[in-house]
Amino acid sequence: MAEKKDVKKAAEQQGSSVATELISQNLIGDKAVEAAMKEIAEEKDERKKREAKRALCIATYFNRKTRLQLQQRRREDDITKEKLDGSKSLLERLIGLKCEIKDGVLVPTKEKIPAEERLTPTQFESETRKFNEEIDKKFRESNHKFDEEVRELRNSYEGEWRYCLNEW
Repeated sequence: MAEKKDVKKAAEQQGSSVATELISQNLIGDKAVEAAMKEIAEEKDERKKREAKRALCIATYFNRKTRLQLQQRRREDDITKEKLDGSKSLLERLIGLKCEIKDGVLVPTKEKIPAEERLTPTQFESETRKFNEEIDKKFRESNHKFDEEVRELRNSYEGEWRYCLNEW
């Protein structure tokens, strides 16, 4: 019986030493903690870098697109001014008198248009149609130019970030 107790004791001591060894191996060492802290700091820096990159690209894309839209509106404003001046000129040639704009209304003045520049109602209609076609063509060209510029912007590096602005 003494032998059985000695065998049990030896087995328990051996099991105890294995458990102790496993516990000591599972303890987090100083080197592991330092390495983990260093890696966490590096990951934080990488994340901040990614966020800065994202913000810069989104802001750049947004700014460039806004500038393209502003240029588009300015082109349209110029075309609209041309349309207003042209329609005024055609009306003046029809009625034979220069006009002034007062409160958004054309008011004839006393200054006359030379006879060779005047238009008949039929000529006025024809000239107005041609003029409107020219204006429409300029608007289409302006829109085409804007579409090309935006397509270039979307194909740029910053354009890859447009999904952040819910724009497709």
